[in-house]
Amino acid sequence: MKYHFRAMRIYPIAIFILCAQPVVALDVVWPSGATQIVARSQSTADFNIATGTADRGGVPPSRSVSGILSEEVWRLPGEGADPAAIIAALRAQLTAQGYGVTFACADRACGGFDFRFALPIAPAPEMFVDLGNFHYLAARRSTPGAVEDIALTVSVGGQAGYVHLARIGEGDTAPTALIPSFTAPNAADQADMIAQLIETGHAVLADLAFETGASALSGNRYDSLAILAAWLAGDRARRVALVGHSDAEGALDRNIALSEARAAAVRQSLINDHGAAADQISAAGVGYLSPRATNTTPDGREANRRVEVVLLAQ
Repeated sequence: MKYHFRAMRIYPIAIFILCAQPVVALDVVWPSGATQIVARSQSTADFNIATGTADRGGVPPSRSVSGILSEEVWRLPGEGADPAAIIAALRAQLTAQGYGVTFACADRACGGFDFRFALPIAPAPEMFVDLGNFHYLAARRSTPGAVEDIALTVSVGGQAGYVHLARIGEGDTAPTALIPSFTAPNAADQADMIAQLIETGHAVLADLAFETGASALSGNRYDSLAILAAWLAGDRARRVALVGHSDAEGALDRNIALSEARAAAVRQSLINDHGAAADQISAAGVGYLSPRATNTTPDGREANRRVEVVLLAQ
């Protein structure tokens, strides 16, 4: 089963404002078939949030947070569940809702066994952690009168993905309400995009959509951009070019300008909405000079209105 997390509106969110405002609930979107297998809370608890990696035979540095603790474990069914794709989608959702990532790492780079067993992560059979394939992420959101910390651990067990989500409100403040929602899986797994990019040097950002003559994105959250941003963040030496393409309606010079605007809009979304580094991404447009389908049918023209990511030499 391939996973696609529901499109969400992502805009720059101002969290710190001077006037009082109600605490905003956390909306987490899971793929269809996801099951909550653990849900528990403690009125007062001390919880360690990792702030760094574990050295061999040591323990990771951490920050102890005291307050009201809420823990959940979710099981995401499907062969080939990819922790990297899952954590990228969840990270994008947290960032869009005003959480700032304070630390993130993956499997051996975290410290493997020493890291996993030094932190309060739910044990099997509630939560399975493959020591060679897990991701950890800590985040924090501050609103007037409330501070909330989140610790996410994502891994696999058998043919399913597992997510341990711990949330703690400091002091007497309970974590904000969690709103779980679900979406059907997408047959075009965007995680495959990175494999194609590495193997062939280019890949289509297949979930983007442009109407004839339009360059702006609709404002939805696109999984392809979340996954591409996470991949770029994994190595600052990586460089890509975004290349815009148009259908063949209209003059060539106008379509080249339009395709450049589309690529620039995607680049800006990667930077503004997903935290990608500007110096890792360039943008260009070629108009209708490189079609991938016929321009004589509506479906063909729609396929030609696209943005591709091209891998550049490091």
